[in-house]
Amino acid sequence: MKWGGSMPPERLSPVPLASSAGLLSLALLTSTADAAARPPLLPCEAGDIRLEVNADALGRIPALCITPDLTSNFLFDAKLSRVELEGREHFRRAVEAADSFMVVPSEAMRDMQPQRVTFFFADGAAPASLTFLLVVHPARVARQVDVIRTTLPVDFYKQKARDADAKAQRCEEEKARLRADQGGPGGLRGLRAAGLLDERLGVAVKNITRDVKTRPRAALALDRAWSSRAGGRDKGRVAVELDLKNPGMKPWTLAGALLRGARGEELTPLPEDSPVSILPGAHGRVMVEFEATKEQAQGAYTLTLWDEDGRSIVLENVAFP
Repeated sequence: MKWGGSMPPERLSPVPLASSAGLLSLALLTSTADAAARPPLLPCEAGDIRLEVNADALGRIPALCITPDLTSNFLFDAKLSRVELEGREHFRRAVEAADSFMVVPSEAMRDMQPQRVTFFFADGAAPASLTFLLVVHPARVARQVDVIRTTLPVDFYKQKARDADAKAQRCEEEKARLRADQGGPGGLRGLRAAGLLDERLGVAVKNITRDVKTRPRAALALDRAWSSRAGGRDKGRVAVELDLKNPGMKPWTLAGALLRGARGEELTPLPEDSPVSILPGAHGRVMVEFEATKEQAQGAYTLTLWDEDGRSIVLENVAFP
């Protein structure tokens, strides 16, 4: 893991008023310059994170994802003496406790630069402080960060090694499954071969244009939206297809997507061979697909799409057939 005197009135020359066309050109140039100067979104860690630190930790500054209106919790195995948070006034909540810290970014922080937070410990042990870089991400969030500063027993490291081996095995199995899916037949025969063609449901498609709601400050404008589902209780897929327009001054290329349910559950998309790009002023169609059983597909979801610069569109009340 890883920031003096005045001129007599009769000698004054009148100053010509700027034309509206000139002002518009200036505004467009400024907007284009701002867009071009905006740095790409920094990589950051999300989810539940367990961080073990020692005396060498001062040389590393982990980058953690935060997202507006979602909570990030920091838990420590030692007492804190104080917390220094950059831009604290921009956060909706920032609550310090004896051995924990909770922060909730505000919606106004979506376009802000990363903010640093530094924790100072009261026990005098090394490291005496830890600094994290909080990266405002369109959708991903570090929900809980457990920071361990004490020596752990050998059994813990053995279990950690076993967990790493199991995770690597799962990754290999997932890679093999994706390769098999891509190498199989396409169309409905491909769905049947993958066990996703339910005899009673088939492939259901729903027009959700009137149901979904776009959050403010969206980078793209929504024209139409559909959701679809295939599969059954044990295995299935869902997809969201969107007709979008890019009103900005630079291309928008899909870099990531995430579906979040009402209880905080997250679905990550299946990989795409060729990411969709929408040119300035143009329309484009984006389709993202997720693994989800029939039970997981129930209820309303929030879909977030973003590009490498973090420009995003957030759609609420996404439901599947």
